[in-house]
Amino acid sequence: MLKFDNVYFKYDEDNEPMIDGLSFEVDDGDFISVIGASGCGKSTVFRLINGLEKAQRGSISVDGKNIADIKNYSAYMPQKDLLFPWRTIEKNICMPMEIQKINKTEMHEKACEVLKEVGLYEYRDKYPKDLSGGMKQRASFARTLLSGADLMLLDEPFSALDSITRMGLQEWLLDEWQKHKKTVLFVTHDVEEAIFLSKKIFIITDRPVSHFEECKVPLSYPRNRDDMKRSDIGDMKAMLIKKLRQEAAV
Repeated sequence: MLKFDNVYFKYDEDNEPMIDGLSFEVDDGDFISVIGASGCGKSTVFRLINGLEKAQRGSISVDGKNIADIKNYSAYMPQKDLLFPWRTIEKNICMPMEIQKINKTEMHEKACEVLKEVGLYEYRDKYPKDLSGGMKQRASFARTLLSGADLMLLDEPFSALDSITRMGLQEWLLDEWQKHKKTVLFVTHDVEEAIFLSKKIFIITDRPVSHFEECKVPLSYPRNRDDMKRSDIGDMKAMLIKKLRQEAAV
């Protein structure tokens, strides 16, 4: 689904590269979390995938095609919902379809269908100020779904929420992922969140980023909170926290 082949990238203002010789692959339908210390390059990887930055060497491909030659291959959901306050919820989530010049009737039908699915249909004519933080993130996810892309890049989408809302949205996100069969890359600083959501976890432990350490989560789907009490999951959590602390200390 996604492939980095010997990718090199350096910001103009930096002396050293952020990414040097990074290669990895993501299979179709995977849910992969990317974790690492602040400033380690997680968001840069996302910016390279969605084309906001260009690799200076190497190649990035989706479904075997170089991303420079294709469009609408990925959808990005940031930490903040970025909903426009002057637009209704329905008008906000229609934006990807407006860009694709989909006709108004089809836009309305698709928006209503997705709003029902994410539990926001009754709020379609409300404005972002009328929604809670968790509802805004569901609206943001609905907008991401309506981009039509099979590859979804979720950059710490729940980090600003309280713990109870966050747990509810984690469970909701897993249901949506299983329903839509998307491929998800999910950046988080929360080790428990990464374990609960992911098939695999990519750990960034070096700078510049030259490889990911890969950790497979020994849980099947569907999952529940009791799974997090297993001894092997506790051991995995301790191991990942240790790695992040070592990296943060460098």
